[in-house]
Amino acid sequence: MDTSGRGDWKRREGLGSALLQIGIVAVVLAAGVAWYVHRGQVRQEVDAHLRAARSAALKGNPSDLSMAQQQLETLFTLSPDSRDARALSADIQTMLWLDHHQPGADAKAREQLDRAEAMGSRSGERYGARSLLLIGEGKTAEAQKLLEELKAQGANSPKLTLAQARLLQKQGRLSEARQAFARAAEGAWKDPRFSTAYGEALLDEGLFPQAVEAFSRATSANPDHLLAKVTSVLAQLYSGRNPDSVKATLEELGTRGKELTPALQARIAVARAEMALAKGAPDEALPLTDAALKASPDEHYALFTRARALAAKQAPEARAAFEAAVAKHPTAPLLALDGARLLQAQGDGAGALALLEAYEKTFREVKVTTSDGKSVAALDKDDRYWLSRGGVMEQAGRQDDALAAYDKALAARGVGLARAQYAKGALLLARKDFEGARTLLSAVAPDTGAGSMPEAYAALGELLFAQGDFAAGCQQHYFALVRARAQGTPPALIATRADDIKKRLETSGQPAMAKAWLTEAGPLFQQQ
Repeated sequence: MDTSGRGDWKRREGLGSALLQIGIVAVVLAAGVAWYVHRGQVRQEVDAHLRAARSAALKGNPSDLSMAQQQLETLFTLSPDSRDARALSADIQTMLWLDHHQPGADAKAREQLDRAEAMGSRSGERYGARSLLLIGEGKTAEAQKLLEELKAQGANSPKLTLAQARLLQKQGRLSEARQAFARAAEGAWKDPRFSTAYGEALLDEGLFPQAVEAFSRATSANPDHLLAKVTSVLAQLYSGRNPDSVKATLEELGTRGKELTPALQARIAVARAEMALAKGAPDEALPLTDAALKASPDEHYALFTRARALAAKQAPEARAAFEAAVAKHPTAPLLALDGARLLQAQGDGAGALALLEAYEKTFREVKVTTSDGKSVAALDKDDRYWLSRGGVMEQAGRQDDALAAYDKALAARGVGLARAQYAKGALLLARKDFEGARTLLSAVAPDTGAGSMPEAYAALGELLFAQGDFAAGCQQHYFALVRARAQGTPPALIATRADDIKKRLETSGQPAMAKAWLTEAGPLFQQQ
């Protein structure tokens, strides 16, 4: 076979092939570099959108949350499978549902959460959102199981602590809930959402100064946090603050227009209703509470303020209104205990007792752990409940039942111990048990005048008058007026009380003492 020239053919084919292969490799390599560069650019864009979304969400207002969601929607066009972005979106929608009652936000939260879980996200947003959704849906057993499993795995984050706090609150374990809310707020101090949630929990317990302080921390993180600002105003009004001091804040909030979600609209309306009540205009307050409930039917503060307005009108519907508020949020002591106080003042002792019985039913099975590790009934440590019950029993003429309730309040040794000592002491004084009354009253009204309860000094003064010790009695009454003046009691009312004591001395055959009393007490009620 003739093979001449074959070597040249191989050489020519080898050169062409090599050049072709080099060309292909160059094209592939260029495409790879281009793909790699593009992928890096996409990754940078995705990261930038995620950072922008987190930064916007951190501010916490509805408009900020919407902006954060817009950043995530743009991100999803670049990277639909970004699992942590899906989890963050679920967290944002959960906030809009639970905090702002945005219609449909719960469905969006579940959709995003399902996708995040399917992709295997292990971010704090994923687990926090799932826990909060379960709690919001009333699935407390499932939420508790999930949180316990996560804790066993070592998971720990402010979002999980916030979920734990909300769960404890639902279960009526309020002291533990307060501690959890505080830990969550401290751990996420840059996020106003957490301090706001803590403030609302304190407000639900009627702890007004502490609630205002928590809202102040929220507005330190974001001075324009709308929910913290309006709820702080509400807490101040519930505590009896002069409405003029919060008027400007409330007016500014009302100008925010489209920024206001149904929940914010409702809360602003409730605050306006409380301002009307503070000015003695319950008829103006009622339409405002109706508007609040129309905007957000689940707003328990609207139900509560509506009941307060009806009680101020001495309306028979007040009892049913308070019961509706308590039914909406049964583990909020403010609603039941303050409601019972107002119904009692209205003369509806049966209604007051009904609220307290509903409260007792809610907390009857709740257990708390004491400092020495023992498990006791939560009601045994609830001095506020027993004080309220004692007051209702006393007004109903059931003095033995009232004394038993006050003894329970004393045994609880809570923050209301001084109030319990005064309450039982005053009742013993009414029963003319002077020795027992003096022991209790002297504990909160020391002879040095260093006590802080004007009513305790006044009761001790009455006790000494009854025993014929007018000089010592005048000293205690003087302490009572000094303390009352220091706590803001108007001079006109101080003058009325001082004049009543003067007349008591005169009718008791003590004219010289009456003259000396008026000379000493006069400066207390003179206009400054």
